Amino acid sequence: MIILVLNLGLKSTRCIAFSTEGQVLAQASLPIRTYVTNELVEQDPRDWRRLSWEVMTEVIGKLGPRADGIRYLTVTTSASCLVAVDTQGEPLRNAILVSDTRARREAGILTRTVEFQKVLLDTAIKASPDMMLPKIMWLARNAPQDFDRTARFLNAGDYLLAELTGRHVTDVNNALKFHYSVSERKYPHALLEVLGIEPGQLPEVHSSGTVVGGLLPSVAGQLGIPNSCEVVLSTYDALAAVTGTGAAEVGDAVDVSGTVTSFRVITSHHLYDPKQRIYVTPYLEKNRWLAGGSNNLGGGIIEWLRQLFFEQETDPYASMETDAQGLPPCPGGLIFLPHLLGERAPVWNPECRGVFFGLNRSHARRHLVKAVFDGVGFSVRHIASVLQESDDPIHRVYASGGLARLDTINQIKADILGVPVLKMENFETTAVGAAIIALIGAGVYPQRRGIPEAFCRIHHTFEPDASRHAMYDEYFNLYLKVYESLQEAYIARARLLAKWQKLGLNELAIAENL
Repeated sequence: MIILVLNLGLKSTRCIAFSTEGQVLAQASLPIRTYVTNELVEQDPRDWRRLSWEVMTEVIGKLGPRADGIRYLTVTTSASCLVAVDTQGEPLRNAILVSDTRARREAGILTRTVEFQKVLLDTAIKASPDMMLPKIMWLARNAPQDFDRTARFLNAGDYLLAELTGRHVTDVNNALKFHYSVSERKYPHALLEVLGIEPGQLPEVHSSGTVVGGLLPSVAGQLGIPNSCEVVLSTYDALAAVTGTGAAEVGDAVDVSGTVTSFRVITSHHLYDPKQRIYVTPYLEKNRWLAGGSNNLGGGIIEWLRQLFFEQETDPYASMETDAQGLPPCPGGLIFLPHLLGERAPVWNPECRGVFFGLNRSHARRHLVKAVFDGVGFSVRHIASVLQESDDPIHRVYASGGLARLDTINQIKADILGVPVLKMENFETTAVGAAIIALIGAGVYPQRRGIPEAFCRIHHTFEPDASRHAMYDEYFNLYLKVYESLQEAYIARARLLAKWQKLGLNELAIAENL
């Protein structure tokens, strides 16, 4: 039997065909165009559909006669990417991605409502620009014609599932982005009423592993997938990737670094952070929870670095590693704040931006590269430090995603965190995890422990160096001080930018494959 995993990320869409024994049988990938300004981060959902169909068709072509064995299909995407569709299921505008910060004013308005404060007591999930309800509020205030014509508000995965099956469904963890109540198993109806949103405009909620049904006959015929193929819910990419590493014990952490970095730790209890800096979501195992969050850029920082200094290099990533190797932590006291698009966990500050602190005349390109690598590691340490405030242990970190290909960064993260970092053999842990969730849900494997070892293998373990860890500890405290010292400056910058943008000045727009 074969399972197809369609994995729509922020940078590309991929399809991987796995055997139920864990072998990768075929795969294909295509880049996605992203539209970016200072605050706006959007993609065209029509591109998602077109590219997704292309990669699935390519994989099915590579499978040849074996494609008759495709029994299951599942979809995993980034969370909190708002798609507004009309009654025909057609997108009314570009999707507003998770990193888009335009809804920060709406998040503040939502926070102050009585109805939201009641919801907050139940979910412990704050209102922030990356969440779905503030995005919908922004749409109502800034594009009322699109808001009025919207039949469904969907996430990226919900949209693709609707295109595949004709059903508007989502899993519990994706529904949490709409402030769904796990305890009451429903959306916050009173809050939705205040916002002018009908509960029926949101997707039906089911548990991860639920069999949604079959493909639309027209879709199955177009793609060449057997009519007997069943579509199974998994969950969004960051959480699927946790399962895809094989992490299962309390204290296991997972660092999934694609365009953004997601850092989650398995806990034995529903950790409560009174400052609401992290998310806590149910995990697959009973009495297990995932605590942590995602930043706005992880691997995306390295792509920015490549564009700045390494565009002409034959192997830009190898050149970066060569530059950084042999240098001490934060060379010459150079600190980099990696907040190029503002920041999510744990600071939730859409106004902050990237900073090099401590530059002097002796610094060269290689020192800046090392500082950027260190800053990427510090952003993960920042999330981990919140978890450690509650004495929740972190024993080891499983690393996956494109950024895990850079061994220098893996070692830096081990040194910064002070625990081993385990590099996975298959970097596509999001797709692996989605496949595992779907196969368990479909009953192919009765439980997690029955999954073949081939799905989750460790390639290499990076042990922390005690002396470098001690240095990083002190520089991390400086990293935090630099960030805190800039709060008033960030606000002043935002006001100046808003002032001059009203006159059509200071606007920086980018349309590219981030």
